[in-house]
Amino acid sequence: MKKFFFIALLSFQFMNAQDSTSIRKNEVRFDVLSLIASSKFNISYERFLNDRFSAGLSTSYANSKKINDDFDEGYRNTMPKYEITPFVRYNLSKGISSFYFAEVFMSANGGDFKESVRLVDENNNGYYVNQKSDYFDLALGGGLGYKMYFKQKFAVEVLVGFGRNLINTDKSPDVLSRVGLNFGYRF
Repeated sequence: MKKFFFIALLSFQFMNAQDSTSIRKNEVRFDVLSLIASSKFNISYERFLNDRFSAGLSTSYANSKKINDDFDEGYRNTMPKYEITPFVRYNLSKGISSFYFAEVFMSANGGDFKESVRLVDENNNGYYVNQKSDYFDLALGGGLGYKMYFKQKFAVEVLVGFGRNLINTDKSPDVLSRVGLNFGYRF
């Protein structure tokens, strides 16, 4: 009976040891600030490689009436619709339950572009018309953030970062922002 009790106690300790934060290596987050401010849906996945490094993927999609109306009425000439952003993070603090981090990211982004183009009709009269086209671009950037955990599972993250589009700079926005207030779950 004593051996059974001792084995059960060791098994219980082993199960509790696996419930620590160091075993939880995956995290899923949802950006509330982007949803409220710009009607952009953003979800992220992060995998913790060790105590200092993590890597992840963030995706976002925007399609709101206000942004579409601003684009159609000429208040803006680009309308970003989607972003796929892989990132790598480095933990700047030694803390486990709260820490600062630095991030490097690459963004594949695209959307609609509108420009005024001068055309000539069959009578050799010139006129201007707005033409819409799609754009796709790649951006590199960096950011800083702060993350804290509650009950070792629930995350709150603040992130500020900026990147620059590199390829299709005539049509795509010059600068991308990566600003968010994220709520997540670590498992």
